[in-house]
Amino acid sequence: MSEQVIPRYLPIDTYDAESPVLFINTQKELSDMAACAMHRFVVVRDLADTFSSLDLKGISDCDLTRITSAVHLLMREGCAILNVIQTRALQREEGYKKAL
Repeated sequence: MSEQVIPRYLPIDTYDAESPVLFINTQKELSDMAACAMHRFVVVRDLADTFSSLDLKGISDCDLTRITSAVHLLMREGCAILNVIQTRALQREEGYKKAL
């Protein structure tokens, strides 16, 4: 895994354009990237908490589609950021092992 080179700007594929528009700066501090991913997951968690306490019998298909699309987008972005964090963390761990 340590041989894997991550490009400086990694596209996030959100399926809403033919070519990527959003990119992750893979050289940002890991703490900044973790905070960014965490924010997305907290929003999704809070949204799920809200919907778990609501009566959804009257929700329209259109509203449900909007909600699931938002959740899907936030989860995709958060997971893309976590993949970069994991790759960098593994590279760092392997670097420490080689130094020993």
